[in-house]
Amino acid sequence: MAKSAQAIALVTSMPVTVAVPAVPRPGSAAADGFEQIARRVRNEYLEMPGLSLTIGQAQRMWHLHRRECEDLFLALLDSGFLTRTPAGAYVRADSGRAGA
Repeated sequence: MAKSAQAIALVTSMPVTVAVPAVPRPGSAAADGFEQIARRVRNEYLEMPGLSLTIGQAQRMWHLHRRECEDLFLALLDSGFLTRTPAGAYVRADSGRAGA
């Protein structure tokens, strides 16, 4: 039994890396910039209801780094504004194109 407890202790003390979105703390200058970009992206999707973009296309369209784009889309997915198609494109959740 001591062997099992020792093995468990070794496993639980190992470092674990978890990917957490880098969404800025509310009220910070970074949060204001993030919200400004998120508002711009929402407006683009509202103005063009059929808009369907991959991460790479969105990076080029809005001049964002990949991580910024991933965090932005994750926030818009979590809010229910966007959905992801099986092909990996991001579309408005109410566009009816989620299965496309």
